[in-house]
Amino acid sequence: MAEPFDLVIRNARIVDGTGNPYYHAHIALSQGRIVKIDRRLDPGGAKKIIDADGLIACPGFFDTHSHDDAYLIAKPGCDDKVRQGVTTVVIGNCGLSLAPLSEERYSDMRNMARIIGGNHMPEHVWRIRSFADYLAELEAVKPGINVVPLVGHATIRIAVMGMEQRDPTEAELEAMKKMTGAAMEEGAFGLSTGLIYVPAIYAKTEEIIELARTMGQYQGLYTTHLRSEGDAEMEAIDEALSIGRAADVAVVISHHKVMGQANWGRSAETLQKLQEARSAGQEVVCDQYPYTAASTYLAALLPPSIQAGGYKAYSEKLKDPHLRRALVEEIENHGRGQWENFIQAAGFEGLVISIAQNRLEYIGKSIAEIAGLEGKDPYDVFFDLLIEEGEGVNVIIHTMDEGDVQRILKSPLTMIGTDGFPDFGESKVHPRQTGTFPRILGRYVREQDLIKLEEAIRKMTSLPAQTFRVKKKGLLKEGFDADIVIFDPEMVRDKATFDDPRQKPEGIVWVLINGQVAVEKGRVTGAASGRVLRYGNPCFGK
Repeated sequence: MAEPFDLVIRNARIVDGTGNPYYHAHIALSQGRIVKIDRRLDPGGAKKIIDADGLIACPGFFDTHSHDDAYLIAKPGCDDKVRQGVTTVVIGNCGLSLAPLSEERYSDMRNMARIIGGNHMPEHVWRIRSFADYLAELEAVKPGINVVPLVGHATIRIAVMGMEQRDPTEAELEAMKKMTGAAMEEGAFGLSTGLIYVPAIYAKTEEIIELARTMGQYQGLYTTHLRSEGDAEMEAIDEALSIGRAADVAVVISHHKVMGQANWGRSAETLQKLQEARSAGQEVVCDQYPYTAASTYLAALLPPSIQAGGYKAYSEKLKDPHLRRALVEEIENHGRGQWENFIQAAGFEGLVISIAQNRLEYIGKSIAEIAGLEGKDPYDVFFDLLIEEGEGVNVIIHTMDEGDVQRILKSPLTMIGTDGFPDFGESKVHPRQTGTFPRILGRYVREQDLIKLEEAIRKMTSLPAQTFRVKKKGLLKEGFDADIVIFDPEMVRDKATFDDPRQKPEGIVWVLINGQVAVEKGRVTGAASGRVLRYGNPCFGK
């Protein structure tokens, strides 16, 4: 007699996430888990049957570096990710999580959260204070995707010190450590930093080590947007590795890249440094998005000293023409290697406005192009826009080389992440938000044969599950959660472009999240079957 499975996937070509070659079998699911994988399995008693003949079945993809913290609450279906085959997102990256908050510094954090769309969340959400409050809010909206939360160093620093440019007092450092420990106890998987951004850029290495040690007591991991991804990148990697060693924690180098034409090709050196660290016994990996353009918020292009105190402070300062001239001099002649000088790295022609709520006519245009149309100096366009909108403006930065992208992708240490900013309306966000995973499978696997399919899947599944210590996910294996992607290897491709980033990918046919169908024949079903995962939960993974 046929067993009464909830769902059976017939005739699948299984790429199981280990990196091993594919094999053919049927996959049976019950109660959200994979209960049997067998070529002789009788699917006759299943409530639903999916015929995967000619298609690949693999574990659901991990977006190892997302900024979906607000997107999940505003649009809990997370359709941009589910359509790509992403079944789990890591949030709280680059030092910016939406909790913990403090009453005293609440407004500073609320302003910073505009960078990731925090202004699109319902007003009641801003009553959250603890990390546990935020995770409870996520659960209440019934996410359509699994969530792995990190706690952000910048968020903690803002809660204690605001946007001040100084070292913490002993009492403030203790308060930050207490917040870190509380977030870990409440479910954070680790601590993230964004060391090019204020106020984190004001933190010395010793401050990060102290918080990483606190986090390390809970066996979490340290993820970092390096202090430099350009001229000072080697020194920045050394700092990240030293933090990992001092705190005895695993290290993830976020969205690994090499920026600025003068640095193109140096990924050979950066990857060698990571491999040497691993050979010496240190646990370190990186993640990557497969594009030659970065993206961030426009205020990050200012020298960090002018950003002290936050938007209210710097917007007033930028009205002073004498200060503007001093800033131009600093950016043009003294910024190299001292902070992440995107203007030097890309030039104004390489800086394209992607989000500007009050200047919709600027979206999709470079600062150089806007300056030409308005008959203004590019620096005046830059400064005026910051005065008008502050952290509400995002920019795409064309500053990388395809050769480095490919070299980093080929490294066995590299995972895949979107690093995308969500689209909440009138914008042209980076296409990585909607195209990253199909782009890997279409462009770099099928078209270029840069990496093999099985290796690409490993980078998207078992490697991140292992890195983030997520149990029962990342492999097609009996007893594991039924997070499964079924795609056409001959058709899968990204369609999102910088001019039209909303275009949906092709070739992702079915997506299952915890056994429920989230995408059926390319259509998002709206199944709210994701889970908010908590690190260290003894019930999780059993």
